[in-house]
Formats: sequence, C-alpha cells, structure tokens
Amino acid sequence: MNYLAHLHLSNNDINLIIGNYIADDVKGKAYLNFPVEIQKGIILHRKIDDFTDSHKVVGNSKNIIRHHQNKFTPVVMDVFYDYFLAKNWDKYSTVDLLSFTTNIYKVLFKNMLTLPLKSQARLPFMAKSNWLYNYRKIEGIKKALTGMSKRTKYPNNMHEAHLILKEQEFNLQKDFTLFYLELINFVDSEI
Repeated sequence: MNYLAHLHLSNNDINLIIGNYIADDVKGKAYLNFPVEIQKGIILHRKIDDFTDSHKVVGNSKNIIRHHQNKFTPVVMDVFYDYFLAKNWDKYSTVDLLSFTTNIYKVLFKNMLTLPLKSQARLPFMAKSNWLYNYRKIEGIKKALTGMSKRTKYPNNMHEAHLILKEQEFNLQKDFTLFYLELINFVDSEI
C-alpha cells in the first residue's frame, strides 16, 4: 500500500499518521529513536506492508502487471491500490477525500520537526500537488509514477504504468476490493 492507504488505516490517530507517513524513511531499529506512540505507527506500517506483500490477492494483481513493470511491480501496485482507494473513497470513509487529505497535511506540517529529514523534504511537494487527493484519477497516478520513475537510478517504465492500469482496471479493481476489506480487518485487530 502507498501513502493514502497507510494514512487512511491510521484511524485518525495523530501518532499513527506520523509513524505511517515516515516509516519508509526509518530503517531498521532507528524507529526506537521516536516516541513510543509514533513507534506504533512505524510498526503498524511495516505490518501492513508484510500483510500486503504476502497476500494471495495482491500476488494475483502483481502477476497481471509483472510483464509490464518487472522489478518495479510492487511499487507500481502500491500506487495502483491507492488509486482504487481514492476512486472508491466513499465506500471506506465518512469524511470526504479532500477534507481527509487536507487534515493529513495539517497534522504532518504541525509535526514537521518530528519527521526525518527525507520525510520533511517530501512533504511540501506532496501537499502542494496534493498527491493523496489526486490519486483518484489516472492522470494523478501517471504524474506520481512519472516522478518515481525519474527518482530511481535504474532503468524503468513506471512512466507508462498508467497504460496498464487503464487496460486492466476492471480486474485490478476486483482484487483491490477483495483485499482492502481484509486489510481493514487486519489493521483493526492490530490496533
């Protein structure tokens, strides 16, 4: 799962939001350098990733796009699943997507000094372009994946991934719908 799902699964808990947002920038045991409540968010993020990476339905989705994305399949799938969450947001939240994303940015900016430098540097760009809100459209996904494509040092075709999303949207949407309900239940049991 990418940013939107992790933040949604934080259940509006400020410390879980912070931990879930910074988790990919906190390697190994460095999470122990954060307050215990934020550590819980980092650990939750890691558990969500483990659950997602080992889930059969997610594996099916990855197999659908693997021929197109090769070793970048897991990264692209995370972004695609955020697209399906954003596109179907009303099924999973009583708060509209724009209000949710606006609140997330407020929480993160308010706690900017708690964030690792890499997370701090990303936040203004993320908020200015409202990545989280724009995941609801294929154009937003194209922009996000094109940016990721430019930031990796390895050859890739993530900038073209939106084409496979258009082609396979129906099948991937079915997988996401099955998987996300299970993920919500998993997170509820973890929290």
